[in-house]
Amino acid sequence: YKHLAFLLISILSAIFVLYFPNLDKLKPLNPYLVYLAIIFLGLVLMMGTTVKGGTRQLGIGFISFQPSFFARLALVFFFASYLDKKHEELLKADVKSFLSDFAPIIMLTAVIFILIILEKHLSTLIISGLTLLGVLTYAGLRYRLIGLILLVGLLGGIIILTQGDDYRSKRLEIYKKYSLFLRSDKDIKIEADDYQVKESLTALSSGGLLGTGIARGRAKHYYLPEARTDYIYTVIGEEFGFLGAFVVFALHCLLFFRAFRVANRQENRYLQFLCAGVAMNIFFNTLVNVGVSISILPPTGNTLPFVSYGGSALLFDSIGVGVILNISAKRRYV
Repeated sequence: YKHLAFLLISILSAIFVLYFPNLDKLKPLNPYLVYLAIIFLGLVLMMGTTVKGGTRQLGIGFISFQPSFFARLALVFFFASYLDKKHEELLKADVKSFLSDFAPIIMLTAVIFILIILEKHLSTLIISGLTLLGVLTYAGLRYRLIGLILLVGLLGGIIILTQGDDYRSKRLEIYKKYSLFLRSDKDIKIEADDYQVKESLTALSSGGLLGTGIARGRAKHYYLPEARTDYIYTVIGEEFGFLGAFVVFALHCLLFFRAFRVANRQENRYLQFLCAGVAMNIFFNTLVNVGVSISILPPTGNTLPFVSYGGSALLFDSIGVGVILNISAKRRYV
C-alpha cells in the first residue's frame, strides 16, 4: 500500500513535469538544485536513518526518502545548463583550461560525491559518475580528457574498495569467485558471505527459458535477501525465464534509445544535454542492477527503475521520464 501511494505520487509528478514547467526558463534555478541536494545529503549524515550499515534515508514527517536520488538528478540539470553555457570552451578544453573553466561543476560534484561516500551508497556514486561522464562525452569533451577522468575515477574506486570498509573488499572477493568474467574452473569454496550472490545465480538458472511461472519462484520466499529491491531482476528471471527477463531489459533499452532520439532532435542545446543526461541516469541504473543480478558486476545495492520497491527511486525516475516527455512535447508543438 505504501508503494502504491508512491506510485500515485510518482505518476502525478511525471504528469506535472510534462505539462507545466518551461524547463528552458527554469534553467537559472539549476545551481540551487545542487545546493539543496548538498543540504539534504548533509542532513542525512546528521539526522538520517541507518539501515543495514548505510545512512541514506532522511525522514520528513511520516515520509522518508533518499536524497542521493535527488542529487543524481540535480547534477544532471546543473551539468546540462553549465555545459550549454560553456560549450565553446568545452570543445577546446585541455587539462588546464578544463580545471579553470569548469571549476564550479568539478567542486560541487566532488562535494556531493564525498557526501555519498560517507553515506556508504557506492552504487549511486557509480551510476552518477557514469552519467556525468556520459554527458561530458555527449557534449563533445575531448577523448583524452574523458580517458583521464575515467582513469581518475577508476583509481578512486579501487582505493575505496580496497582501503575502505571491510565489507566492500569482501564483496570484491565474492565477485571474483562468481563473476562470469573472472571465475576459474576450480571448485568454489562456498562461504556464508557468498549466500546472496549464490542464491541469485541459482534462481536465475532455475528459471530456464520460460521460467517457473508467476508466484512459483522459490527465491523470494526468504531464500534471496532484498528480493523486492536489489535482486528483483533475479525474481523476474526465475519466474518468467530468460525471455521475461529479456523483455524487461529490452523495455528499458527502448526507453533509453527513444529518449536519445528525442535528445538528438533538439535544436536547443540545453534541452538536448538535459534529455540525454536524464536518459543515461535511468539506463545506467538499469545496467548496474541487471549486471549485479547476473554477476557481471560486483554486488552493490541499487534498484531496478520502475520495477523495484522503493518510493524515492520511483519518484525521481518518474520525474526524469516527465522531463523527457516535456522536452519531446516542446519539440513537437513549438
